[in-house]
Amino acid sequence: MQTHWAVDLGTTNTLVARWAGTHAETVAIEPLCEYEPAWHTPLIPTVVCFEDANRGFIGMEARAAQELLAAAFSGRFTPLARSFKRVLARDSRRQVAEASGEAITARQCAQVFMRELLARASEQERSLTAHSIPAWNLPRRLISWIRREGLVNDLTVTVPVESFEPYRMELSSIARKLGVQRFRTLDEPVAAALGYGVDLSEERFLMVVDFGGGTLDIAIVRTALAQSAGHRKAEVVAARGMDLGGETVDGWVTEMVTARLGSAAERLRPTVMTMSELMKKELSGKVLTTDETVARLPGIDPISISRRDFLAVLEERGLYRSIEQLVTATLEDARHRISVADLEAVLLVGGSTLLPGVRETMERLMGASRVHYWEPFEAVAKGAAIYGAGFYVDQIIHHDYAIRVFSDTEQKAEYELLIRRGTPYPTPVGYQTRYYSVAPRQQLFSLPVCEVGYAGRLGIAWRRRTNGADYWLPTADEEAECVYTLNEGDALRLAPPGQGPQARLRVDFTVDKERWLCATVHDLLKDRQLRTEERVIRLR
Repeated sequence: MQTHWAVDLGTTNTLVARWAGTHAETVAIEPLCEYEPAWHTPLIPTVVCFEDANRGFIGMEARAAQELLAAAFSGRFTPLARSFKRVLARDSRRQVAEASGEAITARQCAQVFMRELLARASEQERSLTAHSIPAWNLPRRLISWIRREGLVNDLTVTVPVESFEPYRMELSSIARKLGVQRFRTLDEPVAAALGYGVDLSEERFLMVVDFGGGTLDIAIVRTALAQSAGHRKAEVVAARGMDLGGETVDGWVTEMVTARLGSAAERLRPTVMTMSELMKKELSGKVLTTDETVARLPGIDPISISRRDFLAVLEERGLYRSIEQLVTATLEDARHRISVADLEAVLLVGGSTLLPGVRETMERLMGASRVHYWEPFEAVAKGAAIYGAGFYVDQIIHHDYAIRVFSDTEQKAEYELLIRRGTPYPTPVGYQTRYYSVAPRQQLFSLPVCEVGYAGRLGIAWRRRTNGADYWLPTADEEAECVYTLNEGDALRLAPPGQGPQARLRVDFTVDKERWLCATVHDLLKDRQLRTEERVIRLR
C-alpha cells in the first residue's frame, strides 16, 4: 500500500503526518522533533544549520547549535537559517544564511530542509517496512524494493491562503528534484477543516482560524458527500489571510524589552530576539505563578515583563482588532452563500491561538458554544494526509488577477481586473471576453497577467469605469507588496502590424479545472484564431 505523506511546513515549526490506511496520524521523526508540552505534539523546528551551501542539519539538531552560533557570529548572516518560509513566499533568491563565505538563498534553504526531512521520514518508514516483512520472504522484499516502498513518493504540502502561486511552484520544483512522483498543495485552513476530527460525511459549514508563526488565515469550508464515485469532498466558500503571526508578536516582545535597555538596546537586541519566543510562551501560559517573565541579560539587572504589560501591548498593536477585521471580511466574502447562523463550528488551529485573548475574541464574535480547540497543532498535517488519500476539495481562486495596462491620463501602469478572487473553477467557456486595440506599426502585442494579493490589507480599491471593467491605480508601495507579474515575456507577433485605434484582437478567457487561465485570441482584421484555449498561467 502506498503511503500518503503530508507536511505542514510552518514558519516556526513543521509537522509530518501520513495516511495509515484508515486514518491520518502524525509522525514523530527522532531526533529532529521536540514535543509541545501541553499537547505532546511532535514538532520539528523549521530551522537549518548549514555545513556548506548544500548540506545541513535541521530541526532540533540545528537548534542545538543556535546559541553557539549567536556567540560566534557577529555579522548579519550565520550558518543558521530561520523563518525562511516567509522569504521563500516572496523572493526565493534572497539570502537568508551564509556558510563558508557563500550566500545561501531561501530556495536553497527550503530544498535542504525538505531533503533532510523526507530522507529521515523515508528511513523511518523503511525501517518499519523491513520489520514487517519476515527475513525469509525474499519475494516480498523484492517487491518492496521495486515499488520504492518506504520512499516519499506521494506528498501534500500545506500553504498559507495569501501565498502567491510562485510559492507553490517553488515547493513543486523542490519536490520534483527530490524524486516525489505525486505532489499536491492544499491551503492550510482547508487542511485544518479536514483534519479536525469532525464528521465529514455530512454537509456542514465550518470556519477555520489558522493562526501560526507567520500568518493568520481564515477560511469558511463546506463539507459534503461527492456526487460521483462515493468520494468525500469539501468546498472552499471564502478565505482570507494576512502576514500576522507568532513571529510578529515575538518582535513586539523584543521591543518591550529593548525599550528598557537604554543605550545598551542595540547591542543586546540580538540576544533579546533569541529570548522573545520563550518569554511570549511563558506570558501566554494558562498557569503563571508569578504573573511575569524575566529577561536575564549580560551586564545589566534582570528585566521583568508582566502579563498585564503583555496584554496591553497586544491590544495597542491591534492584535484583536486585526482578528475581528479579518473575520468580518471573510464573512462578507461569503455572504452570498451563507449567513453567520449557518456556521456550525469555529475551529482554532496554530500555536498563536494560545496567545491570551485570542480564543476569547473568537468566542465574543462567533459565540462560545461554536468555538472548538482540540486539535490546535495536528489538524493541518492530518487534514493534508486525508486530502492526499482522496478527499476531494473544490477550491476557489484566492487572489485577484489583472492585466497590466498603461494609463494615458496618469502616465503610469494600472491594472484591469480579469478574474476576481472567490471565483470557483472551472469557469464556463468564454468566461471573460476583452477587446484590445493595437498602436500603428506595432508588431508585438502582450498582455502581462498579474497576481494581485492583499498583503495584509482588507481589500483593493478597484473602481468601475464606463466600459464595465474594474481598474486599480496602486501606489508604489502597494504595487511592490501586492503585485506579482506572472508572464512578462509572452507576446504575439502581428502581421500586418497595428493600423489604427479600432479593436484589433478579441481575447476570450476561461479557467480550467486545474486552475490554468486559458486564452483564445482572435485577430479581427484577418478573421482568424492566433491562439486557441492556450494555457497562459496557473492561478492561485
